[in-house]
Amino acid sequence: MDSTLLNAALSAAGAVSLLFLGGWQNNRQTLRTEQRKQAEADRAALEAQADELVTAVLAVRVVGNTHDHLWGSWRSKLNVLFHAAVRGGAAYAASQQRGFPATMIGYGEVAGVISQWDRESVASAAKLSAPLNRLAAAVTPLLRRPEPGLAQAADELFTVVTEHYTDTDRTVRALEAFHRALRPALEAPAVRRRRWALRRRPASEPRQLEPARQEPGPDTP
Repeated sequence: MDSTLLNAALSAAGAVSLLFLGGWQNNRQTLRTEQRKQAEADRAALEAQADELVTAVLAVRVVGNTHDHLWGSWRSKLNVLFHAAVRGGAAYAASQQRGFPATMIGYGEVAGVISQWDRESVASAAKLSAPLNRLAAAVTPLLRRPEPGLAQAADELFTVVTEHYTDTDRTVRALEAFHRALRPALEAPAVRRRRWALRRRPASEPRQLEPARQEPGPDTP
């Protein structure tokens, strides 16, 4: 009777141990799966943030270069001065007055051309606010990233674009530095193999048996 109870107790303890180990292993696998999914989602979010930052950088450069070409270059300024001089001279010549009154009429035409150019230039510069706001919104989440060097590279890129958006060389160097800091963060971590895992023998590989060694006897030379 005692042996029967002992065997039953041992069987129950073994079953409980197996259930405990099975539940522990399942929880461990579930936790690893959730951590892997979370890491994949984090890398996808980081990649989307980086794409948005690069797109915002290109938008600032396009609008900024267009503004500088139309209103900030020396050619555009000389063109405005030429039109102002022509309009002022034509108004002076068409005036029926001479002397100071005619000069004031010509000056009024020149001032009108320059004032119109100023208003149009300010309106064109105001178009930069939208891409600059987009750039600021794109760089904000990247400044909070814990990866080494990533937040600093994003901040340097933001500074270069906002202060020197016409400098192509500096912008390219800042983009390259940002991508160098971003690349390790987007790489999936290497899967670590358990050192204690047994190396399985292929089924097609025959097992070689070593011949049994014979102990030398008294009659063996």
